[in-house]
Amino acid sequence: MIAGLGLRWILTLVFAAAGAFCLYRCARRPGVSDRVADALHAAMCVGMVTMTWPATMTFARMPQVVLFTAAAGWFAVSAALGLGHGRLPGAHHALMMAGMAWMAFVMPSAMAGMTMSATAMGGEHAGMDMGDAGMTMTGHAPAHVVVVAVLLAAVFLVAGTVWLARAIDHARAVARPGRREAGLVMEGVMSLGMAVMAVAMI
Repeated sequence: MIAGLGLRWILTLVFAAAGAFCLYRCARRPGVSDRVADALHAAMCVGMVTMTWPATMTFARMPQVVLFTAAAGWFAVSAALGLGHGRLPGAHHALMMAGMAWMAFVMPSAMAGMTMSATAMGGEHAGMDMGDAGMTMTGHAPAHVVVVAVLLAAVFLVAGTVWLARAIDHARAVARPGRREAGLVMEGVMSLGMAVMAVAMI
């Protein structure tokens, strides 16, 4: 899905770090609702890593669709009830999970018109021809995929910027930034990561 090898590794490391933080926070939180939220975010990080690499981007595609659709429903209900961090953050989490479910669902049609070749892979995968040349991508995703991807990318870009701005504001207001500030950074990084993944669908 991501053509550049360097960008793939950057995204992989970022998502892995965010997932590790979610698991760490999950183990330290007392509330069941917060633990479920962190566990779902960790699963989302794993899903984003698999989508980053051509060899695994359609791994367990339908189970991912089911999982992230259920996760979107969980966060939507939590936001409606005012649980967790509040309605607006909850809505953002629900949209991220829905975005993950959508990306997993449309991946084959989005990639069907693209041809990719990579030194690390051989054979065909998800409608892509893998050769021994350097990584190249040609073709275009269907129009409906492009429209949704552009909208999601724009929303996640704005949301990620807002989360990071909040993290900076909080860090300036305390003597020693801690887990709360790290959590805000994680939210921003994951949202920006979703924006990058949405752009890659185009």
